[in-house]
Amino acid sequence: MANIRIRPNGIIQYDLCVFGVRFRETSGMPATPSNIKKAKAVLKRLNAELALGSFDYKDFFPHSKKVEKFELLVRARNPAIAEPYFDTYTEAWLERNSHQWKNSYLKGVHSILNNYLLPAFKNILIDAITLKDVQTLRSQLCALTNKDGKRKLSNKRINIIFVPLISILHSAADEFGFPYPLDRLQPLREEPSDPNPMTQEEVQRFMAAVPSRWYDYYLIRFHTGMRSCEVHGLKKDCVDFNHGLIRVRRNWVAGELTTVKTPKSNRDIIMTPTVEAALRRAVEASPSDFVFTNPNGAPLDTRYINRKVWYPTLKKVGLPKRRGYETRHTAAVLHLAAHENPLYVSRLLGHSSTQMLYEVYAPYVINAARKDGSAFDAMMARGK
Repeated sequence: MANIRIRPNGIIQYDLCVFGVRFRETSGMPATPSNIKKAKAVLKRLNAELALGSFDYKDFFPHSKKVEKFELLVRARNPAIAEPYFDTYTEAWLERNSHQWKNSYLKGVHSILNNYLLPAFKNILIDAITLKDVQTLRSQLCALTNKDGKRKLSNKRINIIFVPLISILHSAADEFGFPYPLDRLQPLREEPSDPNPMTQEEVQRFMAAVPSRWYDYYLIRFHTGMRSCEVHGLKKDCVDFNHGLIRVRRNWVAGELTTVKTPKSNRDIIMTPTVEAALRRAVEASPSDFVFTNPNGAPLDTRYINRKVWYPTLKKVGLPKRRGYETRHTAAVLHLAAHENPLYVSRLLGHSSTQMLYEVYAPYVINAARKDGSAFDAMMARGK
């Protein structure tokens, strides 16, 4: 049963008893005649749902800190329910699936569950989660902002957050025979992040200013297009000077040596004389089994190299701030601008096909090569 009362500060308060436990929630409204009328309408609906046994605390007080208290109370009153609660099922789902994931991915899943999904759904029966519940959570995530007022989470990040939820609900629907609730849930539209490669002149400025300790490191990145995790995971046993090959076999991710990103990423890169010379210097200077290390001799961390070397050097030479990953895009564009075979460039980068080269890099190659169709005109003119 629920009632309303007026607090000493003149604010209307709801006072309800559920399963013998008293809950009090403020309406936030001053006790004016019109507000009392509104509160009584809410009270009427609240008591009706209490009487029918369909009352859900979060439907009436979605932002209350007492939602979890109510949900735990409901769980304690219904120990024999056939379908498990979301947190219980999620734990079993993790046990069944985690063996097939890299530790870095597993950490990401745990982070998503602990920060977003469990706070929203942990005390809800797995078959009671609705499309409305999921859309509500997604709207809340879209509304999160940083101190500067900008969105905290991009559409791409939010779509990633919902990947484990979709998998969990698919699995539970198959296992317990209830309708999968998210058939009509469409992913948020993601704005493509355009590459921001450097020009040849910008690379030269960067390399002239980068600290000497890191010169060979960045030379390898600009010349081979290797990913950060691939360069950081490169060990001396994969530098084959006898055959002139860099054998990309491992990644260094989140403090752990793992397999490469995709089957195509597992590749051999032919050393040019410039790359070979840089690698010989790096291998000789490294005190570790890894080719490149931090000053303490430990494997490199992407955040460390960006914070200590990449961004400071860009700032020093007056270049716009861009991701460290742009060394890869830069390598792709400049190789193509130098008229290297696209198939060779695709294999150099570990792409599954040449399609990405044409779809992503074509406009940048035109600028880098300073080509505007004049070469074609010259060829046709020679044929006259």
